[in-house]
Amino acid sequence: MNWIKLPKVELHRHLDASIRFDTILELAHKNNITLKSELRKDLVISEPMNSLETVLNAFWSQQKVLANYEAIKRVAFENVEDAFREGIHLIELRFAPLFIQKGKNLGFDEIIEGVIDGITEGMEKYPVQIGLLHIMPRSLDLQKNLQSTTDILRYRKSGHKNADRIVGIDLADLETEESFTDYAPSIAHAKSQGMGVTIHSGEDSSAAHVKRTLETFHATRIGHGVQIIKDPEVMKLVKQQDVCLEVCPTSNWLTNIVKKIEDHPLRALYNQGVKVTLNSDDPHIMNINLNHEYEVAATKLGFTGPEFVQMNKWALEKSFLPEDIKKDLRKKISEFR
Repeated sequence: MNWIKLPKVELHRHLDASIRFDTILELAHKNNITLKSELRKDLVISEPMNSLETVLNAFWSQQKVLANYEAIKRVAFENVEDAFREGIHLIELRFAPLFIQKGKNLGFDEIIEGVIDGITEGMEKYPVQIGLLHIMPRSLDLQKNLQSTTDILRYRKSGHKNADRIVGIDLADLETEESFTDYAPSIAHAKSQGMGVTIHSGEDSSAAHVKRTLETFHATRIGHGVQIIKDPEVMKLVKQQDVCLEVCPTSNWLTNIVKKIEDHPLRALYNQGVKVTLNSDDPHIMNINLNHEYEVAATKLGFTGPEFVQMNKWALEKSFLPEDIKKDLRKKISEFR
């Protein structure tokens, strides 16, 4: 099957961890940033690593080049361009202002504006609809995360062109006990301001974490969430609440969530009636793209054309972008053969 021709929707891709290798080199040279000599080994993960934490360290290796507004804008634009080349019609790109800012003299407004202006330039050149999701990394400073969210909520109503494309909020990194109570008020406030809620949960943790995430944050989507396959009651809860899982098979294999792709629970979750979607997570770090994930799901997990169409229908349904942006794509997906 020609995956490019399938009108695809992607809900889970990290903009600030999706930087082309050549772009990293060029931005480093332009901004006098010293990189390790074995950079490709540090930045491209092609074999399973010891843990999710090990993979997160690769993010920090490339974070350095997001050094200013122009660099951030370029990377955001290239994310849109990459999506177009993969045959994606609508994509939600998530980014963490505090992750980008760490170790630099950058304000949150400069970061947010760089991302918005980059995706604006991309949408003006390519027919791809973009939504933006704000991430608070749980492993970073709580108060700075909360401030970044305040700035995001202010900025999305600023009147800046396409600031209203910021449509959702997320928590990422390792799930800690204190993160549930620490972040609940901020997530609730963002939701009251019209933001959709998706939370990284049940990746390298447990089904119980997903249950608590739903109870605490009232998320309508879960990033990864694959651990629910081990708990029928939590799986039942996910279905009852009509929660969608943003599943990233290759990412889960590279972080040792599954020992081999053939063991990935995507197929079992789909068969159990869970709304699952297919995503690339961090494509440049993992040396993949979304079409690779479709090929993996087809050849290793036995998914068929109609099932891919169904997953894209679910992804479009659960996208946080408004209906007036989604309606034309809904027809294209339904009519695809």
